[in-house]
Amino acid sequence: MNLKIFYTLGFCFFLGGCGSMKISDFNNTTPKFVPQDYFNGKLTAYGLVKNRSGEIIRTFKGDLVGSWDENGVGTLDERFVYNDGEKQTRVWTLKPTLDGKYIGTAGDIVGEATMLVNGNTVMMDYTMEIPYNGSTLNIDVKDWLHLQEDGVIINHSKMKKFGITVGELVITIIKDFPKN
Repeated sequence: MNLKIFYTLGFCFFLGGCGSMKISDFNNTTPKFVPQDYFNGKLTAYGLVKNRSGEIIRTFKGDLVGSWDENGVGTLDERFVYNDGEKQTRVWTLKPTLDGKYIGTAGDIVGEATMLVNGNTVMMDYTMEIPYNGSTLNIDVKDWLHLQEDGVIINHSKMKKFGITVGELVITIIKDFPKN
């Protein structure tokens, strides 16, 4: 009986490990995502928020402006307007590290966000403080941004509390290239 439980648990852990995306899954994918190039200038985002059941509960549009200073530190100013009229602003500071990663900070981010880049993908891992029932709640977020041809990013995020998915974001980001 104990051997049967051991094999069952082992199989469950094996299946659980197979389903997790890793930044290394995007080795040699193109087009290459260079944050200093992409997050430089104006961008437009269109997104939706899903609850834990997968139901779309909100939609939004965002105007984003990115810039980088002479030390390689980036600023990404995000201004969102939701379908219910709520407005939200988040200003990210993105600092490169010696090992090719980035550390991100913003007003509603608890501590620091880790930003990894590989191939056509950026992954950000952070804890966000969100308003909830007159107070705030800390939610763990994992953002996956995949650069596609023609400067389009497909962004999908999982929001978790105590390891349980409580919501998702799906966003399309379009770089506003200068008109010729």
